Amino acid sequence: MSMKAVARVRCIRVGPVLVSARMSRFYYTNSQQGKVSRVLTDLVRSRQLLVDLVWKDVRVRYRYAAMGFLWAVLEPLFMMAVLTLVFSMFMRMSVPELGVFTPRHYAAFVLSGLIPWQFLFSALGAATRSLVEGRDLVKKVYFPREVIPLAAIGVALVNLLIGAVLLLGLFTVLMGQFPGSGLGWVAVIFSIQFALIVGLGLLLSSANAYFRDVAHMVDAALLFGFYATPIFYWQSLVEEALPSWAYTLYTLNPMVGIVHAYRLALFESSEPIAPLLVGPALMAVCALVAGVVMFRRNTATLADNL
Repeated sequence: MSMKAVARVRCIRVGPVLVSARMSRFYYTNSQQGKVSRVLTDLVRSRQLLVDLVWKDVRVRYRYAAMGFLWAVLEPLFMMAVLTLVFSMFMRMSVPELGVFTPRHYAAFVLSGLIPWQFLFSALGAATRSLVEGRDLVKKVYFPREVIPLAAIGVALVNLLIGAVLLLGLFTVLMGQFPGSGLGWVAVIFSIQFALIVGLGLLLSSANAYFRDVAHMVDAALLFGFYATPIFYWQSLVEEALPSWAYTLYTLNPMVGIVHAYRLALFESSEPIAPLLVGPALMAVCALVAGVVMFRRNTATLADNL
């Protein structure tokens, strides 16, 4: 089996941007590239490349935008305003479970589901296409290929952090109070959502490198998922409208439990949060394991299929 040398590389040009990729001199066979046990070690060695790729994508996205990073705040804000106008003011939708009846309270309700959903939407969409769009970088030099989809998720994470600041600020203004002790649950919920996104991102990006239809299927699934996730409505509405077997299928969507748990944490409901996270946590672990294993199994032949 032929050996593949990884030379010390100072920088790589990706479009108009130079990305540093300092790596030590290591040698890999195809079998070594596919070892799951090397994932963490390889990613730690390539952490600077990961940071550079995230920063490069963030700069490219906002470099020539007059409003810059403000767009990361305006996009969810505009969507919140539209959903609040349509469903709260025109259709008179309310959330009696939380005592939410006014448009300003409903706006906080929508934003608390919209921001985590947009993180999933942007991260999965970008990660799925990341290897195909970054084919030039993949073919130039060897580095852990997981860096490419993880960098795409990292860009979405930057937007999420900006959106989270917006959420906390607007939540305090709209609800008249700062989220209380329930904020401690947010870190737990986010860790489950992040693991789910990383696992699916690795799995889907690897599959899309071989079958380009995967990206289109993901777009369709995310469009359907927006309505199949309780973003602008409360989960009990679905439970009342569907038969028990259909509602069980509905709850197989992990974002149902995740979004519901975020809301309970922010609105400090008396409903327990932990039971909602059992299903999403199991799905996140399965997705992460499957994503890492499948990605590593296909690593050696990725460049040939791109």
